[in-house]
Amino acid sequence: MPEGREIANQTFVHKKSKYAAVAITMAALVLLTGYSLFMKYRQTLDLNRFGKIVEVLTDNSDLILAVLLLVFTVLPFYFVFDRRRAQARDLVPVAFMAALCVAGRAAFAVIPLPNFKPVSAIIIITGISFGPECGYLTGALAGFLSNFLFGQGPWTPWQMFCWGMIGLLAGILYRIGIFGSVGRQTVDRIGKRKKPVRLCIFGFLCGIGYGWVMNLYYLIGYVDPLNVYTIAAAYASSLLFDISHGVCTAMVLWFVGDTWTRKLLRIRRKFGIAGGKEG
Repeated sequence: MPEGREIANQTFVHKKSKYAAVAITMAALVLLTGYSLFMKYRQTLDLNRFGKIVEVLTDNSDLILAVLLLVFTVLPFYFVFDRRRAQARDLVPVAFMAALCVAGRAAFAVIPLPNFKPVSAIIIITGISFGPECGYLTGALAGFLSNFLFGQGPWTPWQMFCWGMIGLLAGILYRIGIFGSVGRQTVDRIGKRKKPVRLCIFGFLCGIGYGWVMNLYYLIGYVDPLNVYTIAAAYASSLLFDISHGVCTAMVLWFVGDTWTRKLLRIRRKFGIAGGKEG
């Protein structure tokens, strides 16, 4: 059986993880929208009468929501192990790939291009290699951890959601065959493999989509009045950042997407990580 074939024949490892991912995604959208509206109107709310504790919770609401989202995103990953107990080796890919996201985001900060970071590409590779559940958790964890370097704030929960969704979608699309045989290709007569064109296109669109969703955080929470002109101005001002992000993501996937995926699929299969089968 070709390498990785047995782990690409179903979208989610377990039905519970699928339902959890859908429920958490919907709940996260509601929480994020409500949080942004709260941040917009918090100055007009009389919170002092509720005491010091409410004031402290309000001042740290971004971190509280970020931790809450992180706990939620663990659930789809947890249901992967419905039939067996999770082991340390199952957590290693998420921890390693999230750390790689943090390191990549920090390393690429020296490049004088706006938002030219490889984080989305690494999360996509995680999603297609270890499944949408791992991609979801890795994306959320990467946003939370990397902002200890780049600064926590009201944007953190939105970044966690965006990157988590990128990992989730990458895993789903790979398993339904949209990206073809990425990571499972055989070499041609001259010893080369085809470049993952469809995966690169997806990566570019993820860079654009990430920026569009992050614009919602800004529009809902800070723009007043909210109309066609202010919305157009917000999206126009972020266009260069979004294109730069998309180009970086596509480039990373072009050069290392297939190679990394092939090696990670082999590791997953050999050690039975996150639902993979030992070979």
